[in-house]
Amino acid sequence: MNIKHSLASLITEKIEGADFENLIIESISQDKGDYCLPCFSFAKALHQSPQQIAEKIKSSIKPNSLIEKCEIVGGYLNFFLNKAELSAEILAEFKPKNLKLDEGKGKVICIDYGSPNLAKYLHIGHLKTIIIGESMARLFAQFGYTVKRLNYIGDYGTPFGKMIGGMFKWGSLADVKKRGNDALQEYYVRFNKEEEINPELSQYARDIFKKIELKDKEIYPVYEKIIEIGLKEAKKMFDILGVKFDDYRGEMYYNQFVPRTIKMLEKKHLLVDSEGAKIVDLSAFDLTSSLMLKSDGTSLYTTRDIGAAIERKKEYNFDKLIYVTDVAQTLNFKQLFKICELLGLEFYKDMEHLAYGRFSLPDGKISSRRGKQAVLSDLLEYCLAKANDIIKDRHFEIEKPDTVAKKVARAVMNYSVLRVERIKDCVFDTEKSFSFDGETAPYMQYTYTRLESVLRKFEASKISKSMAKLSAKTADYSCFDTDAFEIVKYINDFVSTMSLALNKRDISIIAKRVMDMCKSFNHFYVTNKILDGNARTTLAKIELVKALKETLKVGFKILCIDPLKEM
Repeated sequence: MNIKHSLASLITEKIEGADFENLIIESISQDKGDYCLPCFSFAKALHQSPQQIAEKIKSSIKPNSLIEKCEIVGGYLNFFLNKAELSAEILAEFKPKNLKLDEGKGKVICIDYGSPNLAKYLHIGHLKTIIIGESMARLFAQFGYTVKRLNYIGDYGTPFGKMIGGMFKWGSLADVKKRGNDALQEYYVRFNKEEEINPELSQYARDIFKKIELKDKEIYPVYEKIIEIGLKEAKKMFDILGVKFDDYRGEMYYNQFVPRTIKMLEKKHLLVDSEGAKIVDLSAFDLTSSLMLKSDGTSLYTTRDIGAAIERKKEYNFDKLIYVTDVAQTLNFKQLFKICELLGLEFYKDMEHLAYGRFSLPDGKISSRRGKQAVLSDLLEYCLAKANDIIKDRHFEIEKPDTVAKKVARAVMNYSVLRVERIKDCVFDTEKSFSFDGETAPYMQYTYTRLESVLRKFEASKISKSMAKLSAKTADYSCFDTDAFEIVKYINDFVSTMSLALNKRDISIIAKRVMDMCKSFNHFYVTNKILDGNARTTLAKIELVKALKETLKVGFKILCIDPLKEM
């Protein structure tokens, strides 16, 4: 139900150009009503005070069952709604399927996120691209879009020459097969340190990578094994985080299309020589030049990204291609989109960069090049240990304790990313995030278990059996207080909340609303007896609990939080 539209339709006063529906807003406090209409914007045109205009509008409102009363305070027309009447109407109309939209039906969204560099450990900075990308994928899917999850893996470049060079000098392939990623990272880190003392190692690494590009019979099989190990480790992390991709093709795969890209750039006369290298001069568009080929003929990220975009358009025929990376990549994507435009690739209009702020632990910035610092697997292990610790004294009958711990740990990590506005930097508070008090994932999960518990008790109660013949229409909503009606409004507005988050590309909007719903229910829970012995009022409260549970289930899914039956 569109409450603002319903309120606006009751106003018969005609004011030229007035869009009452969009002017009506939610009141900031309960004593000022449920919604209000600010009348200040009409004062200049009508040559009247906001108070006078509010009086005119109030007197024009037709008698109805929607509004309990209207009050005027300082130029605001405040609407106090008939909570019982509205609650009955909204909850009677509510169906879980109504939370699944079809506006994106027939449209394809490609989202590029994750993007692990297989030459390094996944560090906690990857958590943001993984979780923001996944939550956006789930939100688009909720609106009926076909979503393709693309993981553009970093499997190309001199770092692999360093890794293999380190293995040749200080280890063996047998050691790599035995210890996996840990062995590879040791070689890589040691190579970087030794390189500072012996600069000749830089050329050694470049020579090895050149052999990889040429698919040398000795080097290339070693490279393939390293990629296999690195990707296996990365997929293990993605599985733990509950994320699965449709496409794992990366830089090495798309490098084959570089010659085609260079020919396209030459045909459009976009390539310029610069000290032996090839660039695209973008100064006319207030952008720095973009390097396409180094002086040694090797390609750059942007060169490969152009080829990847063309191939993705061919394969998926996307309506939107979204790249989820940190804000430091903003310039790169501006250059990429502009070059695609200059090449006459019409789909450049459908390419979008979703930038986000940095993510770190309290200790400081994220780094992985110098050793095993801020590694994602370490953070996962830490969160799992904390989750096990907070539930160790709890008794579980429905879910296994280890399953609950994993779901809590995952929720804590994911929510720590999504609760903050996308573009803002955030620091993961490793202590407060596990609290059952305050704005945390465990608090939300615990709220969901309360809903489950209420419904189980209801189904087992005598009143449930006596109500078997009652329909939802016989529910008595006159028992609903302000807290209950607040929940009803949240449920009613949740599609609008999702739509706003989709348009702004900011999941924190949903995170805040889900938290608001949890807070309102917990306050309602402690101040109201839900199974109150009265069949009709109990039925009303149960209808509210059911609708809230289904709404939270959708919210949790988008937030990458697992609902729990008990906790």
